[in-house]
Amino acid sequence: MKLITKRKLIPILCLCVTVTFTACQKTDKENTEPSGNIAETNDSANGQAAASNPNNTSDASTHTVSTIMGDVEVPVNPVRIVALGNPGDLVSMGVKPIAGDNEIDLFDGLLTADTYTKITSEDYEGIMALEPDLILIADTPKKEEYKKLTAIAPTVATEAYTKSLSERIIFTGKVIGKEADAKKALSEFETQAETYKAQLKNAGIDNKTITVMEGTYLFGDKYGRGADIVYNYLGFKAPDKLQEVFQKGDKYLEISMEVLPEYCGDYILNSVWDGSEDLSQNAVWNSIPAVKNGHVINIDFSNYFSRDLYTSGKQMKLLVEALLALN
Repeated sequence: MKLITKRKLIPILCLCVTVTFTACQKTDKENTEPSGNIAETNDSANGQAAASNPNNTSDASTHTVSTIMGDVEVPVNPVRIVALGNPGDLVSMGVKPIAGDNEIDLFDGLLTADTYTKITSEDYEGIMALEPDLILIADTPKKEEYKKLTAIAPTVATEAYTKSLSERIIFTGKVIGKEADAKKALSEFETQAETYKAQLKNAGIDNKTITVMEGTYLFGDKYGRGADIVYNYLGFKAPDKLQEVFQKGDKYLEISMEVLPEYCGDYILNSVWDGSEDLSQNAVWNSIPAVKNGHVINIDFSNYFSRDLYTSGKQMKLLVEALLALN
């Protein structure tokens, strides 16, 4: 074995230092990321990313999103998105999540079993196995749950129960670099809502009150079961006593059956499912004017649980048809 002399050792050490310094420069350059809130300055960057990324594959570019959980660095062009809450928001923008917490049959064949997996937010191993580059969650999570999800991929809470549907859609569009598509989808939804409102007005039922209920729970305009749709997009109001509750910021109200008549409007949307209580023989229920007048619409819990933009469009159509059929 040959010994390395001091004279030979010096050039070798210099070479090592040079290689190490060069590698550090490269790493620093690759890890440099834009910062700040989502803003108009990101729009041009998103467009450039899409233009230079014709195969729709994720790239190294990121932007900073300000969320209720703090600032989050997310890909400019995410392509493997797990949507743990409202995957239909993405579908409405023409984006196909690789997984979500809704059943696939809600999306009318736009998502397929070979590319979409139904998954829950607690299935951390399953989510990790999908190798997402972005995770969207509906509401503010517990810190421990959020920590587990962020260990898998950048995670953004869309605040589904504090933001309005329109606010959430625009925010989500900015997060995933699809703001124009988000605005287009929302505009189409709102235009359709105006058409439906005109039909309801022509039928003379545009100024009626509606109560949205499930068992002894009554829902406000930032909840599902059709409440968001009838209150925010079709222009109906809740009865005065219920309106007072929701104006205080409460998203829902739990009551006893005995006082239910005090909170019921001209129409009732009643969320039911297999095994839910049959109220047809309940004396209190049958005393309610809306029930006596046949103004009750039973809605399927499974079809009205989600309040994403895609399924909301379907729900709105069915609700208007049902309301018109009662007159």
